[in-house]
Amino acid sequence: MIPTEDTSVGADSIGAVEQNQADPALIENRVKAIYESVATAYPEIQDITPSTDSLDLAYCSGEWQTLVEMVNTKDANEMGAERFFDTDYWIMGQDWGKISISDVKVDVKDNNHADVNFILHNLSDTKVKLEMVFERGEWLIGNFIDVSRDHNWKASMLKYLEKDNKKTKELVGEEIIEYKQ
Repeated sequence: MIPTEDTSVGADSIGAVEQNQADPALIENRVKAIYESVATAYPEIQDITPSTDSLDLAYCSGEWQTLVEMVNTKDANEMGAERFFDTDYWIMGQDWGKISISDVKVDVKDNNHADVNFILHNLSDTKVKLEMVFERGEWLIGNFIDVSRDHNWKASMLKYLEKDNKKTKELVGEEIIEYKQ
């Protein structure tokens, strides 16, 4: 009989993996890597405004991507109206210079949720909080909060979409049970 190595994963190993995924250093490094990608996507020479689609796909949660898609659909259906995204949540502004972050602090909530606070250096310094979720085997952004301007992006999108929901109920009447976009 040929001796083999036991490669089974026991309950103790699974607990260790879950514990390691919530390691603040791992989450901090993930956010630093994300913002290195953001800095690359927003070169200092501002020829063309970068698309945030690839950043969203790579670094944002499924819920975030769904909300952004719903907002963009609403905006497309209301041509001529003011668009929701007049500021870019990745850089907390419309214009950009050299992008970097500093003073990264991680607050682990549980094995699947963490808040990350940092200073975003763009044309000015902005305090930012990211609500991170562990999804698809990696830490992803579930919400962007501009702490300096007290702007919660997810809450704002939900409120913006809810306005549409109320307007729809007023037009159709109370017989509507549930409205989904």
